[in-house]
This record gives sequence, structure tokens and C-alpha cells, in this order.
Amino acid sequence: MSQADESVQQTTPGKALVRLDDSPSSVEWADLRSAASWAQQHSVLLGGILLIVAQLAWKAQFLSHLYFRQDDFHVLDMAAQSSFNWSYLTFVGAGHLIIGARVIAWVISRISLYNWALASGVSLAFVAGASVAALRLMRTLFGERPAILIPLAVYLLSPLTLADLGWWSSAMESAPLQLATFMVVTSHVWYVRTGRTRHLAAAVCWLAFGLLFFEKALVLPLLLFAITAAFLMDRRALLDASFRTLTRFWKAWLAYGLLLVAYVIVLLVALHTSAAQPQTPGSVTSVLTFAFGLVKETFLPGAIGGPWQWFPVAGGSYAFSAPPAALIWLSAVVAAAVIGASLAFRRTAARAWVILAGWVILADMLPVIVGRLNAFSPAVLGLETRYLADAVPVLAICVGLAFWPLAGEKRPVPGYVRRAGQSSIGQHSRTAAAALVGVFVFSAIWSAQAYENVTTGSVAATYIENATLALAQAPRGTPVLNRPLPDVIVEGLFGQYALASTVVGDAVHGKLAGHPRWILRPQGTIDGLTMFSKDGRLHLAEVYGTSSLPKPPGAACWPERHGQIAVQFWRSSPAFTGILRVGYIWLSPTPGWLDVQYGNLVQALPVLPGLHAGYLSVTGSVSSVLLHPLNGGKVCVGDVEAGNLGPAVEGRVLPRVSA
Repeated sequence: MSQADESVQQTTPGKALVRLDDSPSSVEWADLRSAASWAQQHSVLLGGILLIVAQLAWKAQFLSHLYFRQDDFHVLDMAAQSSFNWSYLTFVGAGHLIIGARVIAWVISRISLYNWALASGVSLAFVAGASVAALRLMRTLFGERPAILIPLAVYLLSPLTLADLGWWSSAMESAPLQLATFMVVTSHVWYVRTGRTRHLAAAVCWLAFGLLFFEKALVLPLLLFAITAAFLMDRRALLDASFRTLTRFWKAWLAYGLLLVAYVIVLLVALHTSAAQPQTPGSVTSVLTFAFGLVKETFLPGAIGGPWQWFPVAGGSYAFSAPPAALIWLSAVVAAAVIGASLAFRRTAARAWVILAGWVILADMLPVIVGRLNAFSPAVLGLETRYLADAVPVLAICVGLAFWPLAGEKRPVPGYVRRAGQSSIGQHSRTAAAALVGVFVFSAIWSAQAYENVTTGSVAATYIENATLALAQAPRGTPVLNRPLPDVIVEGLFGQYALASTVVGDAVHGKLAGHPRWILRPQGTIDGLTMFSKDGRLHLAEVYGTSSLPKPPGAACWPERHGQIAVQFWRSSPAFTGILRVGYIWLSPTPGWLDVQYGNLVQALPVLPGLHAGYLSVTGSVSSVLLHPLNGGKVCVGDVEAGNLGPAVEGRVLPRVSA
């Protein structure tokens, strides 16, 4: 140390001596060195956090161009119309018991219905929790080695989770299950290592959490048993390890089993409300087609960052996996190479791949086989990445188990590695691994961008925004035709939950509640009937088909002869005609009736004093209609149209400025 460094300045008696190296600049330098040292010691943790933050920013941007679709409206509208009770929470609409998702939907529907920013923010919160849980599990299993960032990246970046995340109701099932998967495995590992009851209690709670959101969590205890027997017991034959796992940790299996029994009872009772009941598949061929397609065209390409290409459906709000043939072959080769390399470096690696295959079969294939295979094309179902989103956490875990020893475990060096030179083999392995990770990252980003390019939420978002604004601008009591929304937004199979009065009506609150007058079937006198167009704007309703000929010269009304009025059409009405409109002036001071004969069908049309429009439901093709005023009433019939209703091209349109 220099003399200057050791020099001191005497202050008043009793005061401490101040060294020159305690100057502000020296202290800042010491702080920087301390921070750098801490960062170096925790580089793996920091690297994982940076990956998580980058992933969240990326997925937030990804979600920003999407919107609610299909089941999302059903889930939210049902929540908006339901009381918070057990019947609502356990309602099974399409074979899924999603108590947790229904709780979230109920809360969101009362805060801000159809608020995509709020709903997708909830999805991102689960993704953030699952990502942190993944990092925690990797550190718990394998320690602070930099290699754990590889399986973490596999989970964070896998395109297999994208379509699922972009479909909100699916994300509310899968994202919490992914969080539960990482957390229950972590708690169970700590229980196995320490035997402490609190870790077992935590594992049971996380298993219950997963079951609240998705019945696929029923497979989690099997995953825990497989990981314990294959990797957490002393090195010995798998059969012996399985027996010791069963007997040594019997409290865990008893606790998990009791929870599963209680859940299965609730599930079986709730299934009576489900539109999709479990059933035996129609043929072995359909099962093999689905299973082979799910592995070949979805799972394997997705595992290496694919599928690169997507097939958009339903107006571009969603897309199926559509990998090119070259990627299918490449993914098979890469999978074989990765599995082979893991077997060469780690004797127990095969167990990890068997665990992964077991999860895909039991959690991802079996529910579809018994629940949906008879109702949909097996080949199309095999392209659904949603079914495999929950397999990505298991894939990440199994990649780690296949390649790296557990924390504190001494890794044996294979004989051929010792003979060839451990350092040389290790360097080549690291180079190959780095190259493979680079390819995966590039492929995953490419696939994500490709999904964004072929999907959009603008169709549904524009419709909902326009429709709600139109109802706000329309006069109170405006009659609105209550038709299903376009299929690209909500399919008609949802019944009343596809109708405008439900989807759009639930979005109208406060002073606008009950604002429109919803017309399910136009019947009788209805003035100013309106309907939504495909973009959600509110138009006057117009009958498209055929209309009446011009009235006789000099006549303001169709003439009445022998107590009836015969109205001729320009041409016969279309065969698919569904509605008849009559423009009339009822000259009597009190309401009355018109008998309307359309073909062989005679119906009574209620009429009101003054100028109005009346509607009747009709079918078939005719060239004219006959009208009979009843009770001596006087009527002036001006125009008649037959066909089907559609938005008028001209006339008032709301909102006045398109959203």
C-alpha cells in the first residue's frame, strides 16, 4: 500500500480517522466491484430472469394483435349472466371442469367485459408465474449450472404454447396448469429430499390448484411418481426403485390419491351438463391417424421451434400447425440425434423420454380420443398445438433430466469419453448444443412471427366495438334483429350464447341496459327494424329477394277489389324465402288485422293506425300475395317484399363514424 493510501488526517479528539481511499469515487468503485462480483456469482439466475422478462415482453406484443374468439364469449357471457354459486362453477360445457377459469371470468365480467387488455394481462400473469416457477425448478433439480438455461429457453420460447395463449379460454386452462406443473414438481422434490410435511402440503395445494383449472392435472401424480422412481432414488434397477418409491413416500401417494378421488367424484357429477360425453372412438384407424399426426406434424416440429408455417382458420383468429415436409423430416432427425446423444452421455436418459411420451399419451392424446375424436376429423385434430401446450413444461423437465445430473449428483463419465478424451468430447458437445439451441431460438421466433402474420383479432374486436357504440347512439327502444354473430367470431353451435342479444347485449351496461328491443323473429308491425352487418355496424334491415310491381298509374295504393288486395311481384320470390314485409297505412283509428295469403298459407298480421311496416314468416316461392282487411278496416298497401333480411346499403348507419 502506498504512503498516500496510508496517510490520515487528524480530526478532533475522539473522531475516527478518515482514509483517503474512502473518497466518493473510491467508494463508488468499490460498490461497482461488489455489484460485479455479485452478478458473476448469480449469473445463471440473472440470465434466467432476463430470458423471462424478454419472453414476457414478446408475448405481450404477440397478444396485442389478438382478441376474444369463440368459447371466450361463451365463458364470459355465461359468467356475466350467472350468480357466483356451485352450479355455475362446476358447469361443464364442452367436457372440461374449469372451476378456476370460471372464477376469473366471473370477476372480469364484472370489472370490464370484453376488455382484452385486462384478460390478456391475467394470461400473462400466469405465464410470468409459470416462467419463474420453471427457473426455480431447474435450479432446484440441477443447481446453478448455466446449462439449465437451455430447458428454460425451451419452455419460454416454444411455439407450441402460442395458439393456446392467444385463445383466452384455453389459456385459462393451460397456463395455470403449466404453473402448477412446475410448482408441484418442485415441492415434491423438496419433500423427497427432506421428508418435511410442509413440502408435501405445498405439493398437495399445487396439485389442487392445477385441478381447479384443468382436469389434465389428474396425470400430475403419475408424473411425480415417474420422476421420483427414475431419478430421485438411489441408483438401482427401475423396478426396485419404483417399489421403494411407493413404500417410502406412501404418505404423498395417499394424499395425492385422496385429492384425485374427490376431484373425480365432482367431475363425474358435473359431467351431466356437458355437451361432449366420453365415448369409445369409432375406429382404431382414427386413433392412429390422430396420434401419428399429433406427433409427426405438431409435437416434433414444435419441439425444435416449428412449425414455421400455419394454416389460418375462422377469419384468421386462430391457426393450425402446417409444417413443411422438410421440417417434418428434419424434426425427426433432430429428435433421434438428441435422444441418441442423451443415451450416450447419461445411462438413465431413456427414462426421461419415456416419461415425456407417457405425458403426451395420457394427458394430450387420451382426452381427445375419448372426448372429441368421433365429432371431428382426426387429421385436423392432429394439427392442434393447443393440445400440447401443457406438454412443454414436461418437455423442458425431461430435457434437463436426460442430459444433466441432479444437484449434488456425481456424473459418471462414459468409457468411450474417457478413451477419446473428456475435454475434447465436452468441447464438441458444447459446440453442438450451442448450435442446436441457436437453431431452436431462430426457428421459434420465425414460427411466432409466422403465426402473427396469418392471425388477427381485428375482426371480432371491430365488431364488438362498433356494435356497442351503435347501441349507445341508437334511440331507446330501437328494434334490433337478434341474429347469431358471424361464425368467424362465435359459431352458431353455442346457441343463445351466439346471439347478438347475448354477446353484444352483455356489453351494454348502466344507462344503456335494455336500450335496444331485440327481435328474434320479426312478426307483426315493426317500424325501423335494424340489424348488424358483418363489421358490427347497425343498419336498417332490408328484404332481399323480390318486391312488388309499381302500383297502377295514378294510384297511391294497391287497389282493393271484392274485399281483397292482390299484389304482384316483379318475379317469383326465391325458393329460400323466409320473410314477408308489407308497407301499409291503416286508416282506421283503432288497431286491426290483415289476413295475408302467401301461397297456401294464410296468416293474420296485426296492424296499427298510421304508416307502418308489418312482417310475417313465410316459406316457398310465389308470384303474388293476397291481403284481406278484417272487421271492415281500411288499409292502403304501398309496397310488399319477400325474401330474406339483410343490412340495407342506404339509409342510417350506426355508429356514425366506424370504429
